[in-house]
Amino acid sequence: MTNTGRTLFSLYLTVQNLFDIAYQSHQNRLKYFGINEATGRAGVFNMGRNVSVKVVVPFGRK
Repeated sequence: MTNTGRTLFSLYLTVQNLFDIAYQSHQNRLKYFGINEATGRAGVFNMGRNVSVKVVVPFGRK
């Protein structure tokens, strides 16, 4: 956002795994772990959805 030519703030939004799809890293040794009682699947899956918001407010004079 700008007001008279200077930046008031910057807003960033990041979303990972928006549709909550189960996935495994094929370079992870935990994919060979036993059966997960909660899901019935073998191995350890990565995290689910993640939403991040970042606001950058500059201060000082130019």
